[in-house]
Amino acid sequence: MSVPQEKRRKGKLEVIVKSLAVVSYTNKILRNKKKFDPEFDWILGNDLRLTARSIHRHAWSANNLRVVDKETWLARKKLQTQAIQDCNELLVLIEEAGPTYHLEASRVSYWGKITVEAREFLRAWRSSDTKRYQHYDDS
Repeated sequence: MSVPQEKRRKGKLEVIVKSLAVVSYTNKILRNKKKFDPEFDWILGNDLRLTARSIHRHAWSANNLRVVDKETWLARKKLQTQAIQDCNELLVLIEEAGPTYHLEASRVSYWGKITVEAREFLRAWRSSDTKRYQHYDDS
């Protein structure tokens, strides 16, 4: 018997899955040579790719840090915060890409939605870690 969706708990790696979804969707969109002419990638395309990859890279790196003391907790928190900032940066770039590349509103909306979801998962994870590792906070 399966658990109803509203009663399911979020998986621990779901934040990594969400960040990977952002990278995959970004790569999928940018593969369309009719919309994103490779000759003009230097305008916005490369920034979109690099920022999406940074979200996943920072989330993945944070997840692979084993917290054993205050130093490792702060390093993990810094990576989580950077991934959140990368999400914000990608949202700005998506907003710019819409009119620049004449993207459909539904495409921009979905791209933004999955980026916001990733950001919210990252924020929840950072908040959870703050509670979990508060004993390392001596301030």
